[in-house]
Amino acid sequence: MAAYLISSIDVIDEDSYEEYQERGMALLENYGGRYLVSGGDVKLLRGDWRPRRLILVEFDSADDIEAMFASDEFVNLRELASGAIEGTLIQVEGV
Repeated sequence: MAAYLISSIDVIDEDSYEEYQERGMALLENYGGRYLVSGGDVKLLRGDWRPRRLILVEFDSADDIEAMFASDEFVNLRELASGAIEGTLIQVEGV
């Protein structure tokens, strides 16, 4: 069953973000991740959620996401992210 990572981020350091983005894309692809949305215009239709930069990535399964999060590469990437971005990250399974 497909699973998704959804994040809403604020970039706090553009230079670090560029490196984070390059390394993050490669890591996601290594675990089968496919970008469906990455930073496009967001139009609020109802409610009060106002994501700044929205990212949606599809994986074949939640197991793939969990394997990526357990990897040494992700631990190193998380350290870089702490200086580059702030935000929210959630995982959800598809139907």
